[in-house]
Amino acid sequence: MLICLAAECTATYSLSKYEDHQDNIERFSQFRAQVHNNDIIAAEVLTIVFCVFVATLFGADFFFLVFWPRRVYPRWYDKTKRVLAVGITMGVAAAALMSTIVIAKHSERITGVPEDTAGQYAEFFFRPPLRYRSWAVNIAYVVLLWLGLLATIASTVVMFMASAHDSQYGAEPREPVGGINNHYNGNLPEQEKPIRRSFA
Repeated sequence: MLICLAAECTATYSLSKYEDHQDNIERFSQFRAQVHNNDIIAAEVLTIVFCVFVATLFGADFFFLVFWPRRVYPRWYDKTKRVLAVGITMGVAAAALMSTIVIAKHSERITGVPEDTAGQYAEFFFRPPLRYRSWAVNIAYVVLLWLGLLATIASTVVMFMASAHDSQYGAEPREPVGGINNHYNGNLPEQEKPIRRSFA
């Protein structure tokens, strides 16, 4: 959850910088130039949405587990939670794959003006760079996103295991073998019975 939040914050920073980059170039050119970066914007929006979903689902489940560890939930709740976990995991995977492809192969484009003029605009407004993979912020958010995907998969597996355990055994703690009251009802195991010595 925290890794996905880190990826979401980094993607949000990158998104805001590319939007400012587009606004600055277009205003400076008096709107003769058009800046095209919808590909990275779409990848980052997808990342932000599904990372927020990860934080919402798994964060809420962690909160409930901490404060009400023995509470029994209806079956529809457990089923809905598992379906959402699978869907969110697939969404994070799609965001990671799309972000990787866009950042590795695509670049921001400037059209509507001569090529040398577009180059001058790119040199003057040099951050963020036109080539997405040339900016460390983009690399960082993709790496964090893949790490977050692995953690989300692991969390989904643990959620399924916990749900199956509660369905079979319930939310109450299981008693140890031999019963929990052995030490209180006088039925001590043979090795724990006190040894009585006679001095007559």
